[in-house]
Amino acid sequence: MSKILLINVLNNPNILLNVDEKISYQIITEARHLSLLGQLKACCDRAHIEHDLPLHTQQQLLSGFHSYQKQQQQLLLEHQHLTEQLQGVISSWRYLRGSALQFLNNDMFAGRIKNNIDIYVPQQHVANVEKTLLDNGWRYKNIADYEETFYRRWAQQTTPLIHKQRRTELAIHFQLLPKTLINKLDPTPLLHHHLSPPLCEPATLLSPDAMVLHQAIMLFHQIDYHYGLRDIYSLYLQFVYFSKDATFWHNLIQLHQQVGNDNSLYLAVSLCQRLFNLTVPENVLTYFKQQKSHQLSYWLYQQRFIDAFIYQFPLHRNMGYRDAVKSLRFRGRLKQMPIYSIVPHIIKRLIVNSIPHDDEEVIN
Repeated sequence: MSKILLINVLNNPNILLNVDEKISYQIITEARHLSLLGQLKACCDRAHIEHDLPLHTQQQLLSGFHSYQKQQQQLLLEHQHLTEQLQGVISSWRYLRGSALQFLNNDMFAGRIKNNIDIYVPQQHVANVEKTLLDNGWRYKNIADYEETFYRRWAQQTTPLIHKQRRTELAIHFQLLPKTLINKLDPTPLLHHHLSPPLCEPATLLSPDAMVLHQAIMLFHQIDYHYGLRDIYSLYLQFVYFSKDATFWHNLIQLHQQVGNDNSLYLAVSLCQRLFNLTVPENVLTYFKQQKSHQLSYWLYQQRFIDAFIYQFPLHRNMGYRDAVKSLRFRGRLKQMPIYSIVPHIIKRLIVNSIPHDDEEVIN
């Protein structure tokens, strides 16, 4: 039997019914390592095999799903606190990424673990929102001074906040796209429409097309692909779920044209086709076939992304994985900041990370 990876099981959870204990253990361990254990349980539930699995496997999957349920409860609690504390400061804000998917409260996205709470706040309100939160039990995450400069100058968010008692981490985004992309990409159309689930009032979520495009751009402009498989799988699930609406692909293409000529959506669709056999309408494929530069970028990087997504787990790491990670990290640097700033940043990062510090102070 060829090596069975977590991505194989996500594509066909029935595999778990026919593997030995050792392979099952490796799959479970990899899923936990990549924060996909809860989603693996949801995947098995959708395949109606959850009760046919060995008891130990069921217990492990359930433990991962419990972590997701605890996060959901914590998100609702934090939302309640934010609603109370920001009353009179700002009328609304938008939840992004994993937080938004949890607020959708849909079985398709059940089990999706998030690293922190991401919210978007218009830049003119950021200072007042930060001050209010700092006065109500939040503090800045302990990071190096240089990283503080990086967040303010190059990133699209403030320095992350952590609540002193609840230990929840909050990221306040004042732009939906990195600052260095502003000259060629316009984030404004991403905010034209929104969803308003009762669970998150008075806050809102991005519209389905904006949610997908935003997550695709952020995924393919980042540096660290530790959770790459989780994120590309999340995009795949969104394509499948949101495309049930007949207008989804039309709206997505229209939004893509309004935001700018970026290849992230092409990469997302192409890799979801390659990795998960995503079904894409012919008119959408025709639109993408016109993007010659995007096809070239995909040709250059497709194997790098595939290696990074498949070979993340330490037991599976090989030369292909290490080369892919290095290549994509440098690509991310080119996307995130001007060339003249990359070398000084890398040198300062190496110096800062060589000094003893807490884990949360590591600079990527």
